[in-house]
Amino acid sequence: MSSSQKPSVGGIVHVPMPRSANNGSPVAPAIITQVNEEEETINVRIFPDAPPSPHDYRRDLAQADELDDDPTTQEALYFWTWPPRS
Repeated sequence: MSSSQKPSVGGIVHVPMPRSANNGSPVAPAIITQVNEEEETINVRIFPDAPPSPHDYRRDLAQADELDDDPTTQEALYFWTWPPRS
């Protein structure tokens, strides 16, 4: 994790999404709802480009350098990354 940027409640991150659940995009924005012990994992509320679903909340996501372009396994969904800087 970058020492200059730390996850905090209300921060925006990117999470992987199945393309079929996100209007063709493999990534969706999410708002951090909880930072777990020692900033190892976070919980998020996801905002997919699709109608609401039970998958819009995730717990215990670990930080990754890059996200899977097409997450096909359940395990691939439990990561997050910072949005790229413009």
